[in-house]
Amino acid sequence: MDISTGRVFMARDIEFDESIHYQQLLRSQSTKLMLEPASELQSGAPAPQVEPPQQLLKAKPRPINPIDDSDDDLSPPAASLEPDRMPKDLQSDLKCTAPASSSRTRSGRSTISMAMMIERGPKTYHAALNSEDAEQWKEAIGKEVSSMESHGVFTFVERPPEDASMIESRWVMGRKLLANGQTEKWKVRLVGRGDQQTPGDYNDIISPVIDLASVRLALALAAKHDLEIAVLDIPTAFLGCHLQETLYMRLPDGEWPDDRYCRARPIVKLNKTLYGIKQANREYFEDVFDFIVDDLGLQPSVAAPGLFFGGTLGKANGVLIPVYVDDIKIMGSLKLISSISSRLYD
Repeated sequence: MDISTGRVFMARDIEFDESIHYQQLLRSQSTKLMLEPASELQSGAPAPQVEPPQQLLKAKPRPINPIDDSDDDLSPPAASLEPDRMPKDLQSDLKCTAPASSSRTRSGRSTISMAMMIERGPKTYHAALNSEDAEQWKEAIGKEVSSMESHGVFTFVERPPEDASMIESRWVMGRKLLANGQTEKWKVRLVGRGDQQTPGDYNDIISPVIDLASVRLALALAAKHDLEIAVLDIPTAFLGCHLQETLYMRLPDGEWPDDRYCRARPIVKLNKTLYGIKQANREYFEDVFDFIVDDLGLQPSVAAPGLFFGGTLGKANGVLIPVYVDDIKIMGSLKLISSISSRLYD
């Protein structure tokens, strides 16, 4: 397509410039499709010479960033849009960091806005203590350590066996923001380096989750039979599941009062699953499956993994439980929901 004339040419060898949005090209002038009649081409006459366009669209080269295997940042990268692949008038919208709601103008164009709900925090323990909100980070780290101790996630050891598998760990910190941009909560997680695990440190790691269509089906059945719906979020879900394999881990810098060897980076033997290790999701799902099927007596759906049902919907014993990792919905009578919730949190 020639931008200056608005003409489109048919050819075998073409190049596309994906760095320019097509709405920018078509906003100021209309585009006409210029094709020669088929009769002239079939009559044996030579094809007319088409003057090449004055300006060709060339694809803008995009550098490929090498893979960085450093330990500087293990947290997943935030979703972003490449500035060279969107209109310039939209690039300015993405530079705004203040949360805003999306709106649509009379011309039909939607205004892009972003709301940063989680802000990355310090990468290390010492960086957190040297930051402006050091007291908040220290309190959040203390809560995470207390949670580990109360759940019996690991046991301190002097040194692992010679043939034992050992991985590193690190702190992952972030600030949970409100809609106005103020910090609501300082969140800290102790995460194991699952990328350092080798086959033998884990077996089955596949964890089924319910799909969106099955969730819609469950909500439709709940609406049809006038069921109550309760949404539960299991706190520290991965910290209560028994670990089948033997795995050792070196803790990051921090305060570990239960370490009798008084080390800055103690070595522990994992008794239960931890965020980041490969089999954490699988062990959690198996524990939830055993509780719902064995303890509650419900049946798993064959066609929709992660959906459990029991009784007769519309009656006092009818219940539906869709499970998506640590988000669990209970659909049934208020009495049944209260009973299942109390047993689940116990």
